Amino acid sequence: MAGNDLVLTGVTKRFGGLVAVDDLSFSVKEGQIYGIIGPNGAGKTTAFNCITGIYRSEEGSVKWRGEEIRGLTPYQIVDRGIVRTFQTIRLFSEMSVAENIMSGRHIKSSQSWWHGIFPTPGSRRDEKENWLRVQEQLEFFDLQDYATTPTGSLSYGMQRRVEMARAMAVEPTLLILDEPAAGLNDKETCELLQTIYKIRDKGVTVLLIEHDMDMVMEMTDYLSVINFGRKIAEGTPAEVQANPAVIEAYLGSEDDDE
Repeated sequence: MAGNDLVLTGVTKRFGGLVAVDDLSFSVKEGQIYGIIGPNGAGKTTAFNCITGIYRSEEGSVKWRGEEIRGLTPYQIVDRGIVRTFQTIRLFSEMSVAENIMSGRHIKSSQSWWHGIFPTPGSRRDEKENWLRVQEQLEFFDLQDYATTPTGSLSYGMQRRVEMARAMAVEPTLLILDEPAAGLNDKETCELLQTIYKIRDKGVTVLLIEHDMDMVMEMTDYLSVINFGRKIAEGTPAEVQANPAVIEAYLGSEDDDE
């Protein structure tokens, strides 16, 4: 039976007097598609930032496969196989699709800066290997026809695919997706759903934030629900849908109406 890959225990993050994440605990098992949902401003992205080293929580523990990673830098966390995408796409718009994906290989490269001036046989082999990995992602995400296209000229949905391809080029063990369906139409969302299944089938654990509830309920194995920085529910999609606290968080209570 798969063990817990990622374990958050009592994570709390404050910004001055604002508690953005409040005593948050959850665990993600190897091979799961795990969802984090909640209303806007609930603290979901802040929690992701605490996992990936962009923020350091004031309290609590973030463990990856038994190792405490709270306090590590983002690149140290990436080096352990935890890779993410962002709510707002962050690509190099003037660079080609292939070049953007190649930028994700930087942490895997054994080259030094001076290899660009004095290439060695080893650096050439490394470069060739990196481009082979880029080609794999172009094929996996069906981007072969756009390899030389400037990324900024692509549709929003296509840019989402490039962003995910770049993340996968890092060869993650845990892929963290922050609202991957944001801005996508129905066709693109359906394609995204199938892509995430394919990523999971490659042995990659997936942790995501998403506001498309139909997509979340269809694809995730397990969910945590956050409101005002605190976890208010967790369980399978069916269990979460029937939870009164979740219904109130999304729809409000009769007392709120009054």
